[in-house]
Amino acid sequence: MSTARKPAITRTTGHPADAIPDRPAVLATQTVTPAPAPQASAVPASQPPAPQAGGVAERLTEQHNVRIRPSTKNRLGKAVDKLRYETGDRTISIASITDQALDAYLTQHGC
Repeated sequence: MSTARKPAITRTTGHPADAIPDRPAVLATQTVTPAPAPQASAVPASQPPAPQAGGVAERLTEQHNVRIRPSTKNRLGKAVDKLRYETGDRTISIASITDQALDAYLTQHGC
């Protein structure tokens, strides 16, 4: 009793990574973002400016647990993947984007 079997190991004609599209070219105009106009009333002159988010002086070590919508979390994950792919910067993470967003919000509101 013999059955015709297909070989367990077969050769493929192409590599699976061949289907991945090429990385888009990053334009120089995309990397330059205009700085927001400084607001004199937002930050008192006696207070020194806060260190930049993502700078070398401070690391992301504090944990802040909050509840967010699942759709927002999914969008954030997709944004991280997209930005990592487009820029090639592997330091981009959910934590770094959240940190920058919170810092921008607090700066905008004078906190």
